Amino acid sequence: MNRESGAPNQESGIGNRGSGISDSTSTALRLSLAFVRVVSVLVPSSMRVAWREEWHSEIRHRWHWMVESGALTRRSRLDLLRRSMGSVVDASWLRVLATFDLNLTQEVRYAFRSLRRAPTLTIVASSVLALGIGAGTAVFSVVDTLVLRPLPYSEPDRIVTIWQQRTDADNAIGDVAPGNFLDWREQATSFDVVAGVEPWSFDYLGTSEPRSLLAAAVTEGFFRTVGVQPLMGRTFRPEEHQEGQSNVVLLSYGCWQRYFGGDRELIGRSVILDGEPRTVVGVLPPDFQPRLLQGGREREVWAPNVIRPYEREERGSAYWNVVARLRRDVSVEQAQREMDALSTRLAAAHPQTNSGMVARLVSFRDHLIGSVRAALLVLLSAVGLILLMACANVANMLLARGAERHRELAVRSALGAGRSRLIRQLFVESLLLALLGCGAGLALAYWGTQALVALSPAGIPRMEQVGLDGRILTFSVVVAAATALLFGLTPATTCTRTDAGGLKDAGRSVGSGVSRRLRSVLVVAEVAIAMVLLVGAGLLLRSFANVLREDPGFTSSNVLAVQVFTYGPRYDTPEKQAVFYDQTLERMRTLPGVRDVGLVSAMPFFDANINIDVGFWIEGRPKPSPDAMPSTFLTMVTAEYFRVMNIPLLGGRMLTDRDRAAGPAVVLINETMASRFWSGEDPVGQRITVDWDRERREAEIVGVVGHVRHEGPESQPRPEVFFPHAQLPFGSMTFVASTLGDPASHIDAMKQQIWAVDPTLTVYDAATLDQVTSAWLAPRRFSLFLLGAFACIAFLIAAVGVYGVISFSTARRTREIGVRIAVGAQAADIRRLVLTESVVLAALGIGVGLAAAVALTRFLRALLFDVTPTDPLTLAVVSVLLLAVAVTAGYLPARRATRIDPLVALRVE
Repeated sequence: MNRESGAPNQESGIGNRGSGISDSTSTALRLSLAFVRVVSVLVPSSMRVAWREEWHSEIRHRWHWMVESGALTRRSRLDLLRRSMGSVVDASWLRVLATFDLNLTQEVRYAFRSLRRAPTLTIVASSVLALGIGAGTAVFSVVDTLVLRPLPYSEPDRIVTIWQQRTDADNAIGDVAPGNFLDWREQATSFDVVAGVEPWSFDYLGTSEPRSLLAAAVTEGFFRTVGVQPLMGRTFRPEEHQEGQSNVVLLSYGCWQRYFGGDRELIGRSVILDGEPRTVVGVLPPDFQPRLLQGGREREVWAPNVIRPYEREERGSAYWNVVARLRRDVSVEQAQREMDALSTRLAAAHPQTNSGMVARLVSFRDHLIGSVRAALLVLLSAVGLILLMACANVANMLLARGAERHRELAVRSALGAGRSRLIRQLFVESLLLALLGCGAGLALAYWGTQALVALSPAGIPRMEQVGLDGRILTFSVVVAAATALLFGLTPATTCTRTDAGGLKDAGRSVGSGVSRRLRSVLVVAEVAIAMVLLVGAGLLLRSFANVLREDPGFTSSNVLAVQVFTYGPRYDTPEKQAVFYDQTLERMRTLPGVRDVGLVSAMPFFDANINIDVGFWIEGRPKPSPDAMPSTFLTMVTAEYFRVMNIPLLGGRMLTDRDRAAGPAVVLINETMASRFWSGEDPVGQRITVDWDRERREAEIVGVVGHVRHEGPESQPRPEVFFPHAQLPFGSMTFVASTLGDPASHIDAMKQQIWAVDPTLTVYDAATLDQVTSAWLAPRRFSLFLLGAFACIAFLIAAVGVYGVISFSTARRTREIGVRIAVGAQAADIRRLVLTESVVLAALGIGVGLAAAVALTRFLRALLFDVTPTDPLTLAVVSVLLLAVAVTAGYLPARRATRIDPLVALRVE
């Protein structure tokens, strides 16, 4: 090459500039360009020219840089050649991609045609998958929202709730007495801050009728404890927890929207609550719904708690919730040990109230979802089993279809299709089925999620936030891919074990061997899973029936309850409270359709009751020491309460209108208290002394009444003493009325009588007892409904699976059955032959299912009532039911088999 001529080299497309460039350098450039040109034949023709020009440009650019920088060394020339060799990898990858894309496109088209030729299989398989994927997605959306997503608080893992637990009684965990809370706050060192929450309500008159806004009075540091900042405004200042400076409130987001129209100018203005102006200092964010208090109901107003002087020593009445933030260097276990030691010290200092009382720490997340965690895990396990059943069922269909396509696969193999290509083709069909099931499943999941939210019991936190979003859609796609792998891989690998030799016996070989055994194993698995789910549903059904059989101690039919609170300046003395209740009772008794009406301070099954636990002793017996003082629940009632609720008198007499404030002090006790403290004796006529509200009250026992299960049908009755309301007035009372007709139709009339006496008083709650009882049963009903629905789906899938396998097996044995008939077999023999296979498969599945059910149903223990996880009756009934289904599913194929014409059968290949 003549470097001086300046003539461009047409091959390389560059001029030979400068000096000192050797022939070896030009040779390296030409070889590199030539190598790329040769390799370009690997690149698909549609992109070959562009690819070659791109690589040539890259190599020339590198050569220019070497020339201009003076880096023309032997090593750099070798580097240029090595760089050009990288084109081999690039070209090969493009060829693989192009081949894959071409093959994939062909296989997708072929899979569509194949599925279109089998519409029944496509519809049934995609429907079964849609049930599994839809149910799984809907339940996962609930679990994701309630369990997996972080709580909307700062460092939620450091937040704990603290409860009182009685170790000397029924180990029940309950609310905290104010005096105990104050001792915990002052003496515990494991927490950065400890805050108390007291249930409260405010009367609000800014709507068409007086409303009681659910409120919470919180101590200093509460919002720092839960780590929440207001959406607008600020939280409470320390001085606002002092007497005379507490007329400020925070509004929940829902309250701000419902009653104040989302007015942003409300901050700093006053609203009238309980007849007094209170300044709104902030609005809390919409996701702040800690549901700390009764029944998990949302608090609409938050106010600073001013601790009253008497509350510092109040340990008998427990009505606070306590929440704390752990120090960063302290674990829950360490904090629990400190609280155990503190409980021991408090029991020694205050034996009358704190003997047998311990503090129990519960993580904030467990407090919020603890009541539904077990049910959620059971449901998630159930849908997982349903999904496995769906996969097994579809795999069985594809195995059967693969057997029918054995000749087709053998032909394709003879024409050169490798086994990997055949597996890929069948797997693409499985993936398309999964995608069809996923699409239909998402529609079912959308409806299912809405149904779950609508049917869920009240009080489940964040349930209203459940829905389909990107996370849930991703989950459903992943599940679809996993199901395609689960139900598609086995049929694909099994049905492609063929070669050209399979052409001559394709019609006979596939009815036996590996394919048949796999189908049988899958049916056994389906029956076993159905067994587990049906046993679980049966146990829940028996538990629900047991709960319904439990006598709550009262009659709920035709009874309604209306709850009011009489506190504040208008009712600052017991006499004023008594006047209001007496006047209102007189008015309610005149209502048409109201048979009787009374009062009670602790209404069974109601959320807002104030449980009053008092110490007492029996006169004539040695007075127990403070640490051995027995306790009972204190309830204020009128005489009519027992008639309305149909609570029986077991001894002595009932309360009467003569038991007034000026008369002798009398009480009733329930049968639990009588049997526990007067075993073998008659308590009527004996006297007890009750220590409550910083006073000792002596009274004579005049009667014994039946016990009431206050905390629901499953709770144990508690000792209870009843004081006449006239002798011991109380501010929080419930009107209880029995009616001639539908009690719900009388609620408005009873409210009107309340407002006729006090137009400004709000009604806290009003409901029929049937409604309240139904609400208590709602969690059990919800779990039973869902698990029962999944069990029915499993039952159906198992029946279809058994029918499909027996039907296919019978069809493949047509020649054999024809021969048997030709040599003299009777119809009964043929039916027995077919039904035996059905029963054997079902029996194997039931056996496996029984073992699995015994192992797994123990996780249902928290949801069961008065029935063991291995209940023999449930196991026996479900076993018989599945055997009956197997016989039924096998009967139709057996009947068809008896009608086979031997001459036709012998011609079948």
